[in-house]
Amino acid sequence: MSAIQAVTEASAVAEAPAVTEAQFTERVVRMGVVRPPATAPAAMKGLLRQGICSDAAREWLHQRPEAVADRNQLLAAIYERLEECPSPATEWQAVREVLADDELLASLLGIGAISVRRYSKGERSCSDAVAARLHWLALVIEQLEGSYNAYGIRRWFQRSRAALDGQTPLDRLQGSWDPDDGAIQPILVLARSASLGMIAS
Repeated sequence: MSAIQAVTEASAVAEAPAVTEAQFTERVVRMGVVRPPATAPAAMKGLLRQGICSDAAREWLHQRPEAVADRNQLLAAIYERLEECPSPATEWQAVREVLADDELLASLLGIGAISVRRYSKGERSCSDAVAARLHWLALVIEQLEGSYNAYGIRRWFQRSRAALDGQTPLDRLQGSWDPDDGAIQPILVLARSASLGMIAS
């Protein structure tokens, strides 16, 4: 390989976006902010409507398309920030539609199935703790969707994993769990490995 080729390839790697527009859009869709199919601009406008990362979303929309590096950097920053932005107003229905099993969703969140239906219909507001668990679950599902269909996602939560000491994800998601708990974090790691095409045991 010539020196010129090496520099060119290194430059291409450096300019490659840390997060693609497709990945970003998938996250916003799974949060229920926009419906599929959607584009990154549509996802940004959805965030504006919901008041989520509004300033950054507005800035991205106003940036010139040719400012590729700046747009990619801001896109990645918003993508990461969304991990800290529960949106129960949109996520209840979005997560419920994927799982299509209120009993399973209730078990995963440590609440009753009746509460799931009331929250998703907007009849009651959930606590911040439940909203955080719902948001975390949406992020896990986002990672799984590229590798599993809806049936596979439901089964994923109910299959034992060596990485979880033989437990299923559902086994660990009992009671009033917190997304930051040490016993919970490995579940998201497993989901991310699935999105990367890795076989997680």
